[in-house]
Amino acid sequence: MYQKGIIKKTVKNIADVEIQRSTACGESCASCGLCPGQTAVVKADNAIGAKSGDTVIIDMADQKVLGAAFLVYIVPVVVLIIGYFIGYAIFKTEIYGAVTGFILMAVTFVIIMMFDKRLKNKYTPRIVSIEENKDVGI
Repeated sequence: MYQKGIIKKTVKNIADVEIQRSTACGESCASCGLCPGQTAVVKADNAIGAKSGDTVIIDMADQKVLGAAFLVYIVPVVVLIIGYFIGYAIFKTEIYGAVTGFILMAVTFVIIMMFDKRLKNKYTPRIVSIEENKDVGI
């Protein structure tokens, strides 16, 4: 997935790139509230040495985006459901099943946060090119 953005600042080999959000709701913006035109700032690997103010193209593989979303959104919910059934099987009450599910979900979030640095390296977008400014004599 390629996206155009403008570098706001750089620190070593990491750049803060302002991008236009694209819609994730199939142009039905009222249903999700994330309308195109809103901007977001993402951290991107700047191995090519782009500077602040440059217009750049960043890349993040679709599989990596889907993998990160799965890890953060789906895995904890699955753990919650499994935890509920484990708690219910052990304690024979729904309340303890729910408590067990929420505890295991919280543990899952803690584990994800512990591996956050490794995951950031794997899922970090990278700057692939600098766009030349073609406007002359404005």
